[in-house]
Parts: sequence; C-alpha cells; structure tokens
Amino acid sequence: MSVITSCATHPRRGIALLLATVMTTVVGIALLVMWRGVGDNRRTSVAESATRRAAALAESAQVAVFFAADSGAWRALSVPGSSQRIAIVTARRESRASDLARTGWLTLLARGTGTASAGRVGIVARADRRTLIPLTAPITLPHAAVTGGALSWLVDSAAVVDVPMPSGRERICRAGLTVAPTGVAAFPPAFQPLLLPMVDPDTVRDTVRGAVRIVGPLLSRPLQVIGILALDSDLLIGADLHVSGVLITRGSVRPSGGHLAVTGAVLAGDAGGGGGQSRLGVGDHVRYDACAARRALELVTTLGPSATWTRLSFY
Repeated sequence: MSVITSCATHPRRGIALLLATVMTTVVGIALLVMWRGVGDNRRTSVAESATRRAAALAESAQVAVFFAADSGAWRALSVPGSSQRIAIVTARRESRASDLARTGWLTLLARGTGTASAGRVGIVARADRRTLIPLTAPITLPHAAVTGGALSWLVDSAAVVDVPMPSGRERICRAGLTVAPTGVAAFPPAFQPLLLPMVDPDTVRDTVRGAVRIVGPLLSRPLQVIGILALDSDLLIGADLHVSGVLITRGSVRPSGGHLAVTGAVLAGDAGGGGGQSRLGVGDHVRYDACAARRALELVTTLGPSATWTRLSFY
C-alpha cells in the first residue's frame, strides 16, 4: 500500500516544479520589460533635456553673431565663401559656437551651434541654428568703367578707359560680369548723396577714406578718395581728382582744367544743372576695378530686415 502512495505523489512534485519554473520565467520577463520601459523613458527624458539645452545654446550663440554683424564684422568677409568665427564657448557637458559666413555678395549666414550631453546614458544633442541675412545696397556693381544716365560718355582721344582682363582676385570680384568700357544706366533712385558726410576739399590735405560727398559743382583743389565720392549735382574737374572706388554724381562729369584718375568705376546721372553729357578730357584715366568698386559700395550697404531669417533646425 505504501508503494502505491509513493508512486502517486512523485508526478505531482514534477508538475509543481514545472509550474514554479514557468511562473518564475513569466515574472522575470515582466520585470525585464518593466526595467527596459523605465530605461527607455529615462533615456527619452534625458534626450529631450539635452536637446532643449542644445537649442538654447545655439540660440544664445547666434545672438553673438547678430551683435557682431550689427557692429560691422561682416565687412571683413571680402568674398563669398569666407567665414569668421565670432565666439566659441566650452563648458562641462556642453559647448556652443557662433560663426558668420558670406554666402554671396549680398547675403550673409549667421550660424549658432550648440552641443549638450546629459546623464550617464551617453545622450548627446546638437542644435544648428542658421539664419540667412540679406544685405541691401542702393547701388549695384557697375557693369561699365564709365556709366552715363542717358548717353554713353564722350571720351577724348587722349583719355584712357581701361577694362583689363580679370585675373586672380579680380576674377572673383567680377563674379562672371560682362564689363564694357562705357554704358548707360539710370541713376540709382535709392542712393541719396545728401545723406553722406560732407568733405571740403579746401581743408583736406590727406587721403579721404570712406563714403563722402563734396559740395559741387567745381573741384578747385586736388583731392584723393578711397571709397565713394558722391555729388548731388554736376562735377567740374578743376583740379586733380584721384578716386579708388566709385565716383557717382547725379549730374554730369566734365573736365575743367584738372585731371581725373579713377580705379574702380564712375557713374553719372547726367541730370544736374544742364551740363548734359559726361565727358573725359585729355589725360583723364579710368581703370575698371571690380574689387575696388565692391569695397566702396559696401560702405553704403546695410543689413536687411529680420523677417527673412530662417527657422531653427536640429541635427
């Protein structure tokens, strides 16, 4: 009788052991799933925190670019493709950098980059905020060495209008422009010579640098200008005038005893005091130089409106 009882209880122990093993496995899997879920949630939370921090760093870095651009730092970017590192800040677990680049002759790219890491799970987020800033200029780069408002200039046989073949930096400055010795174009309506500071040639002995104007129409003393020289009237060249940049008059340019030498370009509106067509006289010399003209025109170039700025993007 005892033998029969022993044989009956042995299978029951096996079933109980099997059930215990299954329950243990199920509980283990459930705990593993819960652990992984908690871990995933924690990683997601850490990732979101790092991303927010990186975005904030990128925005604060871009502020430095805007301040630098407003202060005129972009003028050091001489050709498209050039860039300038405005600031870089590195701290524990996070860093930020700000750059200003020139994407074209009339466009800038302000860039703020923020990188942040958070937690022990190795989360790293990077935000790259880019803003395209247009530059507005009231004068476009002249396509001719001398430009008249209604008719091409009258050029004396003893005067020289030189348009050399572009090479080196000049090739970049022209950027594919087809340049002629003389041309015709309307006076730029957005350009206001009266807004420029005035220079009196009678009191100037050194070279004038910048964008300036003189009270016309007669230049009675020699003058040298690097930049822009502008008049709101005719210009009578009564003394030697040397300009490296752009000479621009709302009226006409005419010889009157002095000599004109320009490296860059000359624009005349021929709409002054009845002088009519602009002329180059004996000994006058104009040499087209796109680089000199671009440097001069940037003196009256300003930053465009912020409404055209791009949105924040993440990488």
